[in-house]
Amino acid sequence: MSNGKKFLVIGTAGHIDHGKTTLIKALTGIDTDRWEEEKKRGMTIDLGFANLQLPGGVLAGIVDVPGHEKFIKNMLAGAHGIDLVLFVIAADEGIMPQTKEHLTVCQMLGTKRGIVVLTKKDLVDEEWLELVKEETKEFLKGTFLENSPIIPVSAKSGEGIEELVAEIDRLSWEIEPKSLKGILRLPVDRSFTIKGFGTVITGTLLSGKTCVGNTVEILPVGKVVKIRSIQVHGKSVDEAFAGQRTALNLSDVSKEEVKRGDLVATPNYLKPSDKVDVELTLSKDADLIVQSGHKVHFHHLTKEVEGEVYLIDRDELLPGERCFAQIRLKEEVVPVFEDRFVIRNYSPARVIGGGKILNPLPERKFRRRFRDLWLEDLKILSEIDKKAIFVHYVEKFPGKFSEKDFVQLINLSPEEVRQLVEEMIQEGKILSFSGRLYPSGYVEELKEKVLSTVENYHKEYPISEGINKESLRTRLNVIPELLAQVLKELIESERLVESGGVVKISGFIPEAEGTRFEELVRKVEELITSSGFTPPEIREFSSLLSVPEEDVNIVVNYLMNRKGYEKVGNFIYHPDTIKRIREILKEHFDKKETLTVGEFKDYLGISRKFAIPLLEYFDSTGELVRKGNERIKGNLK
Repeated sequence: MSNGKKFLVIGTAGHIDHGKTTLIKALTGIDTDRWEEEKKRGMTIDLGFANLQLPGGVLAGIVDVPGHEKFIKNMLAGAHGIDLVLFVIAADEGIMPQTKEHLTVCQMLGTKRGIVVLTKKDLVDEEWLELVKEETKEFLKGTFLENSPIIPVSAKSGEGIEELVAEIDRLSWEIEPKSLKGILRLPVDRSFTIKGFGTVITGTLLSGKTCVGNTVEILPVGKVVKIRSIQVHGKSVDEAFAGQRTALNLSDVSKEEVKRGDLVATPNYLKPSDKVDVELTLSKDADLIVQSGHKVHFHHLTKEVEGEVYLIDRDELLPGERCFAQIRLKEEVVPVFEDRFVIRNYSPARVIGGGKILNPLPERKFRRRFRDLWLEDLKILSEIDKKAIFVHYVEKFPGKFSEKDFVQLINLSPEEVRQLVEEMIQEGKILSFSGRLYPSGYVEELKEKVLSTVENYHKEYPISEGINKESLRTRLNVIPELLAQVLKELIESERLVESGGVVKISGFIPEAEGTRFEELVRKVEELITSSGFTPPEIREFSSLLSVPEEDVNIVVNYLMNRKGYEKVGNFIYHPDTIKRIREILKEHFDKKETLTVGEFKDYLGISRKFAIPLLEYFDSTGELVRKGNERIKGNLK
């Protein structure tokens, strides 16, 4: 941790008017009600922030979240990334509707630590306080707060505040700090403009760190910008670390281009998605049954999106039950494996459940007929073993993923992924080609696929010399480097032969006789020989003979490779015709030193359309040498 400091994010939760904001002011001296409307109404509408320097040296950022049901979505925007929750219950009122809802949110978001704070102690007697304590203990049974300390306080008189600070301080050292190794992830909860500075965004830094001058990506839009300056807890700093409440001043972006729900991240690691495969839990307090197609408000980090739930391993989900599901969203989110989420019912909009993201980037929409395949994948993804998940992805999608992709798919830092890849390569479980990852047996499998593809090509086109390497690569859908390696090994073992970018099985000889091409070869030859010096253009054979152009090209190549035909411009000539033209040229140069185009046309009785390509052909062989508009004799024999 930088400078040996530790950073902590504390969140408040609890029913409206149970004293969350007043408690924070008593702890920090900061009033987190930022807006005039909040002051008038005496309630927190949006997120408020404060900071607290604990006696042991930990610097805590405190997120004050609204308790009123109308502002629950604002509460959800602040509840992610909380290390420790101060769960507030007013001693004079006890458990109330939003107390239950906020507890569900904390449970679904995977909050692990908390302190129960009984506020307004000064308004009740000791007997009543004991009753509320008992009611609270009963209410919290079976939750993450079951064995948490319960501390009564009075923000008004200050009674219990010192004890609360001491307890926060004690717990702060038990909480594992957020990882600095991971990529930067900063979910935006506010975006605004400061005159003379430009756009500023704020959020709780979930992972990684960042510095002034760094380039960051705003997702899901994918806009890349630079950080001009950074503030942490109201003070200008050069760096910000995971666990800190952070404000970034961004260059070249308007406040309209970055908003609550967006994510500021290290560029080129994360992809947005409009669907996620999840492990979903329906709250035991939910008074409904969820079936596929159920509309919800989906809350992930600071973003709220409308979506629909599709159950995978059952037809309906009852309160208190858990299942696998796909949630399809109306807008993109930027999910990472193991991220937590909360769902609220569409209408009336109340918290009904949540869970954990298993596949942040599903390839396609879930369909019931593929249920078994989906469940196979999700059972592996729901296990703790990230190595097994990594191998599963590589085996299921050979060559699809690079190292970078696994930062999102299994929620590891780039360095951790690199180490895992190296370990898997050393163990002989995976291979890497051009940064793409493959299972270890893939090369051997690919060799067999290459051989069978080439063999099938020979059967389909028995007069062809072989398959072009690029066509082979396209058919197999592999990267050039991997195909090159496989071909090299097959050629070295003499199972394949390569010549001029064309691959064939060793010992294969093209033959037209007895194949579907026998008749076509005969017809093409007849057309060429009967046309003498003026054959049809190659492309015309297709319409003249009513056959596919591809078949014509293969026949043309066969005639050139196996029967000595010559391709001249857009034409193909019989070897005897080329021999006859060569004799005519010899006769001419026995009498004259130069040859004009006109003379050549007259000898053969052809137009410029044929004369120019033929002369250029003999230029290319060196038999003629062009001098201005005339030719002289070259190596013509």
